[in-house]
Amino acid sequence: MLKSKKPGRPGQRIEDTIMAILEEDPCSEETLVQKIKDGHIHTLDDSQIYSALLKVLTSLDVPENESESIWQNIIDNKNKLTHCMGREVGIRIATLDYFTNINKKIKNPKIIEMRLFADTEKLILVDELTRLYNRRHFETALNREFKQSTRYNQNLSLLIIDIDDFKKINDTYGHTTGDEILTKVAKQITSCLRTEDTACRIGGEEFAVIFPQTNEEQALIASEKLLEACRTIQLSGKSVTLSGGIVSYPEKVKTCGDMYDLADRALYTAKYSGKNQVVAYSNEKRSSLRFDANLELLFILPDKTLKTISKNISVTGIAFDTDDDITLNESFDVKLRESDSHNEINAKIKVIRKEEVGIQKYHMGAEFLELSPEDQTKLSELYTLHRYKSKVPTGV
Repeated sequence: MLKSKKPGRPGQRIEDTIMAILEEDPCSEETLVQKIKDGHIHTLDDSQIYSALLKVLTSLDVPENESESIWQNIIDNKNKLTHCMGREVGIRIATLDYFTNINKKIKNPKIIEMRLFADTEKLILVDELTRLYNRRHFETALNREFKQSTRYNQNLSLLIIDIDDFKKINDTYGHTTGDEILTKVAKQITSCLRTEDTACRIGGEEFAVIFPQTNEEQALIASEKLLEACRTIQLSGKSVTLSGGIVSYPEKVKTCGDMYDLADRALYTAKYSGKNQVVAYSNEKRSSLRFDANLELLFILPDKTLKTISKNISVTGIAFDTDDDITLNESFDVKLRESDSHNEINAKIKVIRKEEVGIQKYHMGAEFLELSPEDQTKLSELYTLHRYKSKVPTGV
């Protein structure tokens, strides 16, 4: 995906654009809408721009469907005040008069320098360490972009990314080094984005990137470039790697509320199927690809141990054949052993599919119910080993 040539920084809010224009020309409120359109920085309609303008001038959240008419009322009020006083009245005075005496939304106004207020507001919206937007702004921005996408039938993609083995980095090198890695990752993320993209730190080592007007294929390309940029960050001679999950509207998701959950689900698959990769969410019934893997599977029962060989595995489950008529939906403690790596995994599984394929011959499918962090890592390593053996591309 080509980078935008538009001015401004990636993910710049419309409110920040308005502030920048007002700083250049404090008396330009009436021509502000046209300046925003002429700049081609934001793909917003008039009602969204007017709503943002009123937000900057008053801190009021004016509904978009009312904002344009309210702005016109303010202009009319400005003209009346100018006529009555016999001198030019500024738009800010007219706005204050309108909201305190006509449309009484402000009862006890306070005068404050706009830049000082904006700087204070940013403390609420910007992560102090990485200087990316925080989760609070992420939720607002995602909701805004989703509304925009549905209104104009445009694509929208969301990427959730996570630094691989970040706890190990903190435990080995200390939190100061961990903070340095977070800062470097944030810088690389920002360097890869267009002006209209929004990057946020949404918690710990987890980041989110909102890609407006971007389909799944384009988002995957952009995300791969982002991960590649982060691999240039070195720690003790090794590259820092990230895993990511993507979901796209309208291809895979229909509501804004589902976007984060589905992208996070894809991230989970990326993390536990080898890390250092981006996976796109799929709404197929089977949530992750399976790969042929002949592992020794031991069912630990109170009175005996049943042995069989697995047919295939995924990060969420396992398939196997057995001569034992195992009860459907029953849970079991099991051990998995892999001959090549000599890994042994302890897990609890539940049989969710059973098919009789001959006389006392059954083909079964089971899902993993419980895995310790250590066993999750071992499963990830097994999954990666057999994924490359089978030479099948990763997907959800």
